[in-house]
Amino acid sequence: MKILKQLLNRISIKKRNITLVLKYRNMSASIYNDKLVEPNDKMLIYDLASTKIYLDKISAFIENNYGNFRPEWKFYNKKSGWILKMFTKNRNVLFVVPCDKYFRIAFTFGDKATDLIFNSDLPDSIKKNLYDAKKYMEGRTIQLEVQTKNDLENILKMIKIKLVN
Repeated sequence: MKILKQLLNRISIKKRNITLVLKYRNMSASIYNDKLVEPNDKMLIYDLASTKIYLDKISAFIENNYGNFRPEWKFYNKKSGWILKMFTKNRNVLFVVPCDKYFRIAFTFGDKATDLIFNSDLPDSIKKNLYDAKKYMEGRTIQLEVQTKNDLENILKMIKIKLVN
C-alpha cells in the first residue's frame, strides 16, 4: 500500500477532466505478508481502523463466555500471510484475516453445527455460502467480512453455534 501511495503522490495531471483509476491488489490474503514482522496491536489499530473494536469484541466474547482464550499469530506462507487463530480450551474457534480497514473471519463447521446454522435466524446469504462450501472431513469452511455491527452480531451467533458442538 505504501508503494501505491508513493506512486500516486508522484503523478501530476494537468487536465481537469481526467479520471485516473488504479487498482491495487495485495497478493496475500492478509495485509501482513512479511514473515519477519509479526502483527501487533498498534498495527491492527491502524490497519483495521474502525473495525478493530469488532475484533476486540470477538476476543472478549470468547474469553468471557468460554474461558481459556488464546490468540496465536501464524505465518503459513507468502500467499496467505499472517493469520490470527483464536482458541478456547485448545479448540480452534476461528481464523482472522486482517485486511485494509476491515477483516475476514474464517470458520469451519462440522455437520451438527452446519445443521444448526441452516435452521438458525442467520441471514440467507451466510446459509448459502455455507451450503455452497466444499465439504471436507473436518467440515465446511466459510469466510465472512466484518465491517459493520451487524456483521459482528452474526459472527457472535456463529461462535455460539460452533462452540455448542
